[in-house]
Amino acid sequence: MADPSALLPYGVVKTLARVRRSVEPALRRALGGGRPSWTREPNALPWFDQPDALARIPADDPHAALLRQWVEEGWFVVDDVVDPADVDAMVAALDGLWDAPQPVPHLELLDLRDAPDAPTRTVSHADLLAIETARRARIRACSDWRIHGFHYLNPAARRLFDSPRLMALTSRLFDCPARPFAVINFMKGSRQHLHQDMGVFHIYPWNYLIGAWIACEDIHPASGPLVFHPGSHRAPFFPGFTDYPQTNLRTADEALAAVYDRYVEAVAAAYPRREFLPRKGQVLLWHGMLVHGGAPVVMPGTSRKSMVIHYTVRGADRAKEIQGPVRW
Repeated sequence: MADPSALLPYGVVKTLARVRRSVEPALRRALGGGRPSWTREPNALPWFDQPDALARIPADDPHAALLRQWVEEGWFVVDDVVDPADVDAMVAALDGLWDAPQPVPHLELLDLRDAPDAPTRTVSHADLLAIETARRARIRACSDWRIHGFHYLNPAARRLFDSPRLMALTSRLFDCPARPFAVINFMKGSRQHLHQDMGVFHIYPWNYLIGAWIACEDIHPASGPLVFHPGSHRAPFFPGFTDYPQTNLRTADEALAAVYDRYVEAVAAAYPRREFLPRKGQVLLWHGMLVHGGAPVVMPGTSRKSMVIHYTVRGADRAKEIQGPVRW
């Protein structure tokens, strides 16, 4: 059955989602006696984090080698799971945003800056196109810009989001139906601090979270490639998030977030470091606890075009029940 929201204008969908987010936590608490849902459910880890995970992989499974690497190292790379034509169409649409004839409603570009050392800001597409041409070109050159939720607005991005081959692969990893969410398009190196996605999202039971990084061009070593630390997914979760999923990087104060950063750096130091230098169309999948981030951009202005999709399972994303304030 088609998703009914797909038949509604995006603005209506966004308003309905905002209303639902505002009332659902109170409704959940009322139905659950005032307690968050996760306090009433066991924290049963997925099969791949169980002590006997390797023994659970059938020898005749066509994905057996990938599944073993997933259990032991927390990542693997696959080819031919996304349509190159959709990647090209999506990238062309993204590149065309800077001189588009008309603004795209409800579209925002993040991390824009007027100079290399200037603070970043979020700008609507309409406001961006209203900036005079020379300044707009300067902003583009200075900014490591990104877009969230482009799949809501672009058909090619939506087809990648709905990729049946990625859905089948992540569902096989979870051993139950996977659900894509939280999509980001990066056009340059993110320079992100080392982190684990479990520290960013509110997932319960723990570790029902997979990241998929789609290379939208051949990635150059000087562009600030994705870095990750194989095996780091097996390290203990940060003990400072004592009431996770309520507290994580979004809801922690600055002091606790700084302690988390130091903890993750110490975990990373205990494992090898890898840089992801894929060809266009290759996809890296990683465990929600795998430590990863963005390498420094050695050659300013170099692009690093990618699409990141996160996957979870039904009911595991508890963000709607989280109590603020949040840092983003």
